[in-house]
Amino acid sequence: MNARRIVIMGILILVAGAAGLGWFRFVVHPKQVACGYCLRPLHANLVVTAEIDGKRAQVCCPSCAITEANQKRKSLRLITVHDYRTGKAVSPETAWFVEGSRAMACDHDAMRMNEMKGTEELAFDRCSPGIFTFADKQEAVAFTQTNGGAVISFGQLMSEAKFQ
Repeated sequence: MNARRIVIMGILILVAGAAGLGWFRFVVHPKQVACGYCLRPLHANLVVTAEIDGKRAQVCCPSCAITEANQKRKSLRLITVHDYRTGKAVSPETAWFVEGSRAMACDHDAMRMNEMKGTEELAFDRCSPGIFTFADKQEAVAFTQTNGGAVISFGQLMSEAKFQ
């Protein structure tokens, strides 16, 4: 009888601990770790706060936000972007963007598995070409010298969003 009580108490303690940990993780310290659109990991130096048709989300990169807005045929507003070098929040209107570089902005697999368990090349990636954000234009230019791509302004970036 005592062994049975010990097992039951152990199970109750484990359940209470798990519930407490879950409460802390999702209520006290909620932190989004995946893109609100493509579910890829968020990286501090690339994350964007975007608003599509009035709904805010943390997004993995500007390219993903633009693709989502275009696919939904809704208006896009970038609220905050982060400097690629420092990770600091920057106003999108004052930032510089590097588009079309060889550097990969978002994690993904280059291959996908079809329904027959065979591999096939990825034909479309919503985050490509990767777009990197810089607070300083000179840093953006230096990045392109190493990784290729073109430095564009906020206005040029937003011209890619078809529904404004």
